[in-house]
Amino acid sequence: MNVTTPVPSDNVPESPRRDPRPQPRYGELAPEGWSWDPGITSPRSPTGEPNSSPTLGTLTGPSKPAVPVWDRRVTLGLLVLGLAATFLSIGVLNALPDAIQMLYTQSHLGTYVPDSSVAGLVAAGGITEAILWLLTAAASILLLTRGKRAFYVPLIGAVIAFVVIFAFMMVVVTTDPTLINFYSQP
Repeated sequence: MNVTTPVPSDNVPESPRRDPRPQPRYGELAPEGWSWDPGITSPRSPTGEPNSSPTLGTLTGPSKPAVPVWDRRVTLGLLVLGLAATFLSIGVLNALPDAIQMLYTQSHLGTYVPDSSVAGLVAAGGITEAILWLLTAAASILLLTRGKRAFYVPLIGAVIAFVVIFAFMMVVVTTDPTLINFYSQP
């Protein structure tokens, strides 16, 4: 008895094998041979050799960036603008005693003698402005590297810097009783 096995022809496609596993719905099925171990950074086969199966990134396709391109550009532009504003605000604080002297001269109040705390307040204000910009830049860059929106961080930093510079300016002005008495009279 001569039994021949059927030879697949090139014209007839083979019937696809049905996978007995259920279709993945939420990415819960990993590639064959993949096991997760939090201590190992790359998947390994049961023999200990590096696994050549595709990684999760290649299985799901290219990932779409979560942050639009404009956010990175706007954030970096606002940080550069904030750096320029920081230098300007430090310069304004350093020129504040001269501005008060000019106000004295225009109002015929005599010569302005700054209080002993004015130099320290001006230095503290400049250092606070610089540290505030550094914190804003660090937070913005951290959010950008994590793929999150960050354009609002320099805006919040600018509002805080505005409040800080005016607070220091008001404290410096209030150290001079002659100026306060002059402008408090009707």
